[in-house]
Amino acid sequence: MKHVRTPVAAFAAALILCAPASAVAQGAGTNGATVLQMLAGGRASALSGAYTAATMDADVLFYNPAGAAGLAAAASVSYQRHVEDIGLATGAGAYRFGNMVLGVSAIFLDYGDIREFIPDPDFGGQTGIPTGSTVSASEVAARLTGALPLADGRFNLGASLGYVSTDLAGTGRGAPFVDVGGQYLMAGLTIGASVRNIGRAMSGAGVADADLPMEARFGAMYEFARETGFGGAVSADLVAGLNGGSSGILAGFEAGLLPRGASRVGAVARAGYDLGVGDGGQGALAFGGGVSLGPLAVDYTYQNYDLFGSLHRVGVRWSRLP
Repeated sequence: MKHVRTPVAAFAAALILCAPASAVAQGAGTNGATVLQMLAGGRASALSGAYTAATMDADVLFYNPAGAAGLAAAASVSYQRHVEDIGLATGAGAYRFGNMVLGVSAIFLDYGDIREFIPDPDFGGQTGIPTGSTVSASEVAARLTGALPLADGRFNLGASLGYVSTDLAGTGRGAPFVDVGGQYLMAGLTIGASVRNIGRAMSGAGVADADLPMEARFGAMYEFARETGFGGAVSADLVAGLNGGSSGILAGFEAGLLPRGASRVGAVARAGYDLGVGDGGQGALAFGGGVSLGPLAVDYTYQNYDLFGSLHRVGVRWSRLP
């Protein structure tokens, strides 16, 4: 008897719940590569992914490759445990070679183990019998990025070449993709735009093709600092799904003590909101904060899902500017 590995319903429910609001607005589940729709990074997740105009850490590689152009060296990692034992991990790094910055980033989504069922012949195969075995599933996306500052640092340009692959109960598929982006910088204000996940549909033996979740982003981030050490940032992104034709607005805010001057210690509070959902019960509202010592920062993000409880993300960032 053929084994039918069908944890699809459990996966679909978990994906819809743990995907960011912008992914739901685009129709999470209608596109392939859910991992490309997940929020990446400790600080960025607390700002609800409003990171297209960010420039200060390696997590910009996930949102706009142009943002890496202002870095001398940077590295970051983050981890979040989702509902149904789903885990999400990210890592990124960037280093300047002459006038160009090269970066690498990866995001890994582990769906965990789910019990395997086979069709029950007594019910015409419409129900299942547990075999006692488990199946697993995962998705991973990796990018190689190049970024270049122009016009004395007033413009940043960048591009990423990536590959995404999925494995569901031993059945895999994958596809290459490209990200492109640009930024314009002025006193305290950065305006950015990017197009992400440009590529052909994911394909694999024995599975239907699935479109990549292509999206266009336009955003702005204003950063401020006072002589007292108090400072912060306000950011907003407009995200448009190019496959589904939907759009949403992401917004974030942080404020606190910055590690400037003689003081090397900083602490900030953050909040973010994703207007793509319109229902905070589905995790549209995020809270968080970070503490820093010089170039090293530790970040935390909290989100609440009414039916499935709280989600917690922890990240570590290290950045050095030119």
